[in-house]
Amino acid sequence: MPSPAAFVIPFWSDGRPHRLRYLREALDSVAAQTDPDVLAIVVDDGSDSERDLAELTGWAERDDRLLLVRAADNRGPGRCRNLGVAAARRAGAELICFLDSDDLAHPARAATARAMLAADPEADVVYSGFTVIGDDGAQVPKERLISGIRIIMDDIDRRPLEGHDCWIPIAVERDNLTIPSALSARTTLAAAVPFPEHCRFFEDTHTWLRYSAHGAKILFAPGTPSRYRVPDDTKGSESRLRAGGIEAFNRLRVEVTAPGLAEAVRLAVRRGVIDEARGLSVRTRYLLNVAAMLRLEGSHETADDLVRQARELSPADFAAYRGRYEVDA
Repeated sequence: MPSPAAFVIPFWSDGRPHRLRYLREALDSVAAQTDPDVLAIVVDDGSDSERDLAELTGWAERDDRLLLVRAADNRGPGRCRNLGVAAARRAGAELICFLDSDDLAHPARAATARAMLAADPEADVVYSGFTVIGDDGAQVPKERLISGIRIIMDDIDRRPLEGHDCWIPIAVERDNLTIPSALSARTTLAAAVPFPEHCRFFEDTHTWLRYSAHGAKILFAPGTPSRYRVPDDTKGSESRLRAGGIEAFNRLRVEVTAPGLAEAVRLAVRRGVIDEARGLSVRTRYLLNVAAMLRLEGSHETADDLVRQARELSPADFAAYRGRYEVDA
């Protein structure tokens, strides 16, 4: 029997009706995969709703392709994904497909990732683009989305990153590689480079940077976009709401991803890909890159602070690269 592709799905419920409804739709998208050898691993993040947990437990008892893992307490999606990866390893899965509980997988996602990794044994990651849907599952026009989401979508459409050491262009040119629900990885990589468990936001960017700097070769899969849900009462993801709004969310961006980038630099220096001076330049350009993106979202105070940090981190690199980024108010 082939090794299953494991869809790792963090889940938390406060009892509101849409939580289980969205999860059911996500699980249906797993069941609809053209690859017959798939497993859904739902990791409950200390849900408040015992009623929803009881129903979810019933689902798992009736479906041998659904595994429920319960975390001891609520610590965010990074820890959930790590628990899911560990469960996938125990189940013999060699491929992890990350999927958030309110998003939907393309029917050919697992089959495409499995085929691409089989064709290129050197590769470790397969990712795709995504479309955005609202509460009812209908596609949301791009003009209704905040600039951060549009930037990621446009970057993928224009020039999807592939190959080794994509972490550098992600840091100095991009907002992110893609959303978690559009990325699949070999289980060996996902276990060796876990998600940070101390943060609830931007843990994906932190991890993609370290995947790449660890030496992972990244492949892009066209034609298999995931469907990323954005609540109807906001232009951004639900994460932005939980963080306290766009300004608070953007402040967290650097607090979380800068340490991930620093670790990526250390990994790349250790591999001999760059030296310390190049690493300092990348970190400085990263601050300028994020500052420019935050200007577009109207987060001027946070952008000003990042420009100051870049100037202090490396005056020489700041002077050399500032003109490439639109960081002035």
